[in-house]
Amino acid sequence: MIREILRAVGIGCILAAGILYFTIDSKVPSDNDTQQLQANVEKLQSELAKTKELLATAQTTSSVKENVPKTDAEKAVSKKDDAAKSTPSSDAIVKTILTIENGSNSTVVSATLEELGIIENAAIFESYLEEYNLTGKIQIGEHQVDSSMNFKTIAKEITTVKK
Repeated sequence: MIREILRAVGIGCILAAGILYFTIDSKVPSDNDTQQLQANVEKLQSELAKTKELLATAQTTSSVKENVPKTDAEKAVSKKDDAAKSTPSSDAIVKTILTIENGSNSTVVSATLEELGIIENAAIFESYLEEYNLTGKIQIGEHQVDSSMNFKTIAKEITTVKK
Protein backbone atom coordinates (compact mmCIF):
# COMPACT_ATOMS: atom_id res chain seq x y z
CA MET A 1 0.00 0.00 0.00
CA ILE A 2 2.73 2.51 0.92
CA ARG A 3 4.73 1.40 -2.09
CA GLU A 4 1.82 2.17 -4.40
CA ILE A 5 1.28 5.58 -2.79
CA LEU A 6 4.97 6.48 -3.17
CA ARG A 7 4.93 5.28 -6.78
CA ALA A 8 1.83 7.41 -7.52
CA VAL A 9 3.40 10.47 -5.85
CA GLY A 10 6.63 9.97 -7.84
CA ILE A 11 4.74 9.66 -11.14
CA GLY A 12 2.68 12.73 -10.21
CA CYS A 13 5.84 14.76 -9.52
CA ILE A 14 7.40 13.73 -12.84
CA LEU A 15 4.22 14.62 -14.73
CA ALA A 16 3.95 17.98 -12.93
CA ALA A 17 7.58 18.81 -13.72
CA GLY A 18 7.07 17.91 -17.37
CA ILE A 19 3.95 20.02 -17.65
CA LEU A 20 5.64 23.02 -15.97
CA TYR A 21 8.72 22.67 -18.17
CA PHE A 22 6.73 22.90 -21.37
CA THR A 23 4.09 25.45 -20.29
CA ILE A 24 6.10 28.10 -18.42
CA ASP A 25 7.66 30.71 -20.70
CA SER A 26 10.98 31.17 -18.99
CA LYS A 27 12.30 33.75 -21.41
CA VAL A 28 15.46 35.39 -20.11
CA PRO A 29 16.06 38.86 -21.50
CA SER A 30 18.75 38.83 -24.15
CA ASP A 31 21.57 41.34 -24.44
CA ASN A 32 19.60 43.13 -27.16
CA ASP A 33 16.59 43.49 -24.88
CA THR A 34 18.82 44.80 -22.08
CA GLN A 35 20.48 47.30 -24.39
CA GLN A 36 17.12 48.48 -25.71
CA LEU A 37 15.79 48.97 -22.19
CA GLN A 38 18.94 50.85 -21.21
CA ALA A 39 18.60 53.09 -24.28
CA ASN A 40 14.99 53.81 -23.33
CA VAL A 41 16.05 54.72 -19.79
CA GLU A 42 18.76 57.06 -21.10
CA LYS A 43 16.27 58.68 -23.48
CA LEU A 44 13.79 59.23 -20.65
CA GLN A 45 16.52 60.67 -18.43
CA SER A 46 17.54 63.15 -21.13
CA GLU A 47 13.89 64.13 -21.63
CA LEU A 48 13.57 64.62 -17.87
CA ALA A 49 16.65 66.85 -17.84
CA LYS A 50 15.24 68.93 -20.72
CA THR A 51 11.91 69.22 -18.93
CA LYS A 52 13.62 70.38 -15.74
CA GLU A 53 15.55 72.94 -17.77
CA LEU A 54 12.35 74.20 -19.40
CA LEU A 55 10.66 74.40 -16.01
CA ALA A 56 13.52 76.44 -14.59
CA THR A 57 13.36 78.71 -17.63
CA ALA A 58 9.59 79.09 -17.30
CA GLN A 59 9.91 80.05 -13.65
CA THR A 60 12.26 82.88 -14.55
CA THR A 61 10.66 83.84 -17.87
CA SER A 62 9.55 87.16 -16.50
CA SER A 63 13.15 88.08 -15.68
CA VAL A 64 14.50 90.59 -18.16
CA LYS A 65 18.06 91.89 -18.20
CA GLU A 66 18.52 95.37 -19.56
CA ASN A 67 20.43 98.53 -18.81
CA VAL A 68 18.14 101.02 -17.13
CA PRO A 69 19.32 104.42 -15.85
CA LYS A 70 18.55 105.19 -12.22
CA THR A 71 15.73 107.59 -11.47
CA ASP A 72 16.23 110.77 -9.49
CA ALA A 73 14.48 109.19 -6.53
CA GLU A 74 16.91 106.28 -6.52
CA LYS A 75 19.88 108.67 -6.70
CA ALA A 76 18.62 110.48 -3.62
CA VAL A 77 18.69 107.41 -1.38
CA SER A 78 20.16 107.89 2.10
CA LYS A 79 23.62 106.59 3.02
CA LYS A 80 22.16 103.95 5.31
CA ASP A 81 20.15 102.48 2.47
CA ASP A 82 23.18 102.65 0.17
CA ALA A 83 25.05 100.51 2.68
CA ALA A 84 22.20 98.00 2.62
CA LYS A 85 21.96 98.06 -1.17
CA SER A 86 22.52 94.82 -3.01
CA THR A 87 23.64 94.90 -6.65
CA PRO A 88 24.53 91.96 -8.86
CA SER A 89 28.08 91.50 -10.10
CA SER A 90 27.15 92.43 -13.68
CA ASP A 91 26.39 95.94 -14.92
CA ALA A 92 22.99 94.86 -16.27
CA ILE A 93 19.93 95.51 -14.18
CA VAL A 94 17.69 92.51 -13.66
CA LYS A 95 13.98 93.39 -13.79
CA THR A 96 11.35 90.83 -12.90
CA ILE A 97 7.84 90.33 -11.62
CA LEU A 98 8.01 88.62 -8.23
CA THR A 99 4.90 86.57 -7.55
CA ILE A 100 4.28 86.05 -3.85
CA GLU A 101 1.77 83.30 -3.21
CA ASN A 102 -0.42 82.71 -0.20
CA GLY A 103 1.61 81.10 2.59
CA SER A 104 4.98 82.49 1.46
CA ASN A 105 6.98 83.91 4.33
CA SER A 106 9.87 86.38 4.36
CA THR A 107 12.46 83.58 4.19
CA VAL A 108 10.93 82.19 1.00
CA VAL A 109 10.65 85.65 -0.54
CA SER A 110 14.26 86.49 0.36
CA ALA A 111 15.52 83.22 -1.14
CA THR A 112 13.49 83.83 -4.32
CA LEU A 113 14.91 87.34 -4.67
CA GLU A 114 18.42 85.93 -4.32
CA GLU A 115 17.74 83.22 -6.93
CA LEU A 116 16.42 85.82 -9.36
CA GLY A 117 19.54 87.95 -8.94
CA ILE A 118 17.70 90.90 -7.39
CA ILE A 119 19.70 90.69 -4.14
CA GLU A 120 23.03 89.06 -3.40
CA ASN A 121 22.34 87.62 0.04
CA ALA A 122 18.96 86.40 1.26
CA ALA A 123 20.08 86.23 4.89
CA ILE A 124 21.05 89.92 4.97
CA PHE A 125 17.73 90.93 3.40
CA GLU A 126 15.88 88.69 5.87
CA SER A 127 17.74 90.44 8.72
CA TYR A 128 16.73 93.82 7.25
CA LEU A 129 13.08 92.77 7.19
CA GLU A 130 13.30 91.53 10.78
CA GLU A 131 15.04 94.73 11.95
CA TYR A 132 12.21 96.88 10.59
CA ASN A 133 9.42 94.46 11.65
CA LEU A 134 8.36 93.78 8.04
CA THR A 135 8.50 89.98 8.05
CA GLY A 136 4.76 89.63 8.76
CA LYS A 137 3.69 92.43 6.41
CA ILE A 138 4.61 90.82 3.08
CA GLN A 139 1.67 90.94 0.68
CA ILE A 140 0.64 88.29 -1.81
CA GLY A 141 0.44 89.24 -5.47
CA GLU A 142 2.75 90.30 -8.26
CA HIS A 143 5.46 92.82 -7.39
CA GLN A 144 7.76 94.48 -9.93
CA VAL A 145 11.34 94.50 -8.64
CA ASP A 146 14.76 95.02 -10.15
CA SER A 147 18.36 94.71 -9.06
CA SER A 148 18.90 98.48 -8.90
CA MET A 149 16.51 98.71 -5.94
CA ASN A 150 17.88 98.98 -2.42
CA PHE A 151 16.51 96.98 0.49
CA LYS A 152 14.17 99.78 1.57
CA THR A 153 12.59 100.07 -1.89
CA ILE A 154 12.24 96.29 -2.27
CA ALA A 155 10.72 96.02 1.21
CA LYS A 156 8.25 98.81 0.42
CA GLU A 157 7.27 97.09 -2.84
CA ILE A 158 6.68 93.64 -1.32
CA THR A 159 4.73 95.02 1.66
CA THR A 160 2.39 97.07 -0.54
CA VAL A 161 -1.04 95.54 -1.16
CA LYS A 162 -1.50 94.58 -4.84
CA LYS A 163 -4.95 94.52 -6.42
